[in-house]
Order: sequence, then structure tokens, then C-alpha cells
Amino acid sequence: MHFLGKNIKHLRKQFAQTQSELADMMGKGQTTIGNWENGVSEPSVEELLLLSNYFGTPVDILLKVDLSLTNWEIGKTGKDDKKSPAIKEYDHQPGELSMVNEPEGTNFTYILDRLDKMQQQIDLLNTRLKNK
Repeated sequence: MHFLGKNIKHLRKQFAQTQSELADMMGKGQTTIGNWENGVSEPSVEELLLLSNYFGTPVDILLKVDLSLTNWEIGKTGKDDKKSPAIKEYDHQPGELSMVNEPEGTNFTYILDRLDKMQQQIDLLNTRLKNK
């Protein structure tokens, strides 16, 4: 279990954005954003990184912490600029039970490392194909 869909919706609302506005920023359709928020589908790693950067929220926080149960807040900078997040401090209280326990051998760092190695292999294969 993770909190990605719930957190996308929570952060989108903090930015006072509609699904359509977020979809336009992501180059996706409104249905895609709705599907992510409802757990029907999930963003790719690239899309997840884009969301993380856009909302100014680390990927592991997006996945493992139910932000609606914490004091995590995103502030806005500039006049009426919804797209310029300013991160406020996250003060995780020891008693909060919003973290997901990761099964052994499936932590996020391990997964990112494996994805990086796979990308290196893909790049090597593409280079070999170009040289033929």
C-alpha cells in the first residue's frame, strides 16, 4: 500500500488546481490524472519525478506518507503564481502512523538503482544498434 494517488490529489488541491490544469502541465489528459488519484493507474518513473519536482515534494514522501494526516504544506511564491512552490518545513511527529513499511529488498533506493542499471543497458544497446 502507498499513498501516491491520495497525495497527488492533496497537493493538487493545495496548489488550487483542477485535474485539467495539472494534466495540461504534465502533457496528459484529465482522465489520466483522475486515474492516478483514484489508484486506477500510476505515473511512470519520469512522470513521478516531474510531479515530485513540480510539487516540491520528495518522491519517497509522495509514496510513503499520507500527507493529509500530516502538517506538510506547500506555500506559493509570487503574486497569483500557482506554479512556483515554496516548501514549508515538514515536522513529522513521532506518533504519526502515516508511513508505509517497505518489504525487505524492495526499498525505493534499490528500485531506483535497478532502473538506473536498466537504463544504462538500454543506452548501450542503442549505441550498438546505431553503430551497425
